Amino acid sequence: MTERRIYLDHAATSWPKPSGVLETCIDFQQQLGVAASRGAYRRAERTDRMIDDVRTRLGRFLGITDPQRIAWTSNGTMAIHAAIHSALWESDLRGQHVVTTATEHNSVLRTLADLQKRRGLRWTMVPCDERGWVDPESLRAALCDETRLVIVNHASNVTGIVQDLNSLSSILAGSNAWWMVDAAQSLGYVELDAQSLGIDLLVAPTHKGLCGMLGTAFVAASQRIIPHLQSPWVGGTGRSSIDWTGPFGWRESVESGNLNGPSIASLGAGLHFLNSQSLPDFQRASAGWIERIAEEIGRHTNLHLVGYPDAKAPTKQTSRVPVISFSSRSLSSHEMAMLLDSALGIECRSGLHCAGAIHAQLGTDPKDGALRMSFGHTTTESDVDAAIEGIRLLSQVVT
Repeated sequence: MTERRIYLDHAATSWPKPSGVLETCIDFQQQLGVAASRGAYRRAERTDRMIDDVRTRLGRFLGITDPQRIAWTSNGTMAIHAAIHSALWESDLRGQHVVTTATEHNSVLRTLADLQKRRGLRWTMVPCDERGWVDPESLRAALCDETRLVIVNHASNVTGIVQDLNSLSSILAGSNAWWMVDAAQSLGYVELDAQSLGIDLLVAPTHKGLCGMLGTAFVAASQRIIPHLQSPWVGGTGRSSIDWTGPFGWRESVESGNLNGPSIASLGAGLHFLNSQSLPDFQRASAGWIERIAEEIGRHTNLHLVGYPDAKAPTKQTSRVPVISFSSRSLSSHEMAMLLDSALGIECRSGLHCAGAIHAQLGTDPKDGALRMSFGHTTTESDVDAAIEGIRLLSQVVT
């Protein structure tokens, strides 16, 4: 008998992968299986061509005309580190200022706090409202003459709210500050043209909405920022091995060490899948899923919907990715997650979701956080039905 499994944690990683993604990863291992940029034999050269091809396709997906400005990293955290440390490379940062938001992932917040402690960086964290929405004007107000970098999380991994990048682009067009966008939760679910928006640093992992396998992320840099970036680290590059001091190119430095060939190959299959689908159709379907779940949570007095101040009309306010969170007056988020898994085979995420600052804005418990259900391109209506079943089960636990 097959164990029931209802996967509702796509904001952590997509599963199951669309058809062709896992097969492409396995095919790479069986047919190539070699390191990139480490040999002149045929399979090594085929691996290099595959990686360049996927880089080009990713560039087209992001609206980037020069794919050579895209650098691979091993995960989203390393992409964020690469972007921030490349832009803020000086040993003394006391004259530099960064603006960011309360919706950010801890990979951003902890990096900025560390740079403040070690190198004197000044930074401002702009609050969000109870939906996780950041008013673009509050970002404008936080800018000063010393502001060098503005970092914005495109979509919250707690409430699903999508920030207005068009308004932010207009505001920052008149500023000397560079602009970094963390698109970890939005790519694959929301259209994003990095070049037309003028985004200077775009970062994201490729295993979530882009449907690739775990193990790859990227930083895409604008033409205007490239000359100002410094190497965030150095290491093996596969060329000029006698040269220890450089200078090394920015992308070359970010990609030091072996790239994850199987994961990059799988991203190519993920992009092929996404290009074959209708994004508006998915957005309509997933908005319907979130509306059903929000309405079900709103029926139960011992459950509290997070990120929806008006629980009676939750989906008509602002664009969202398919993420929804809630809490219980009777159970911790961890207890809810364990109950759903053990009783119904439902897998979803509990806790703070590596977003340490947003919970004070949302009114959730700063230690317990909330239970998150998140959906993706391989979610089915039966998965959503199971989520409703799980919510009803949780509503029955009253103390």
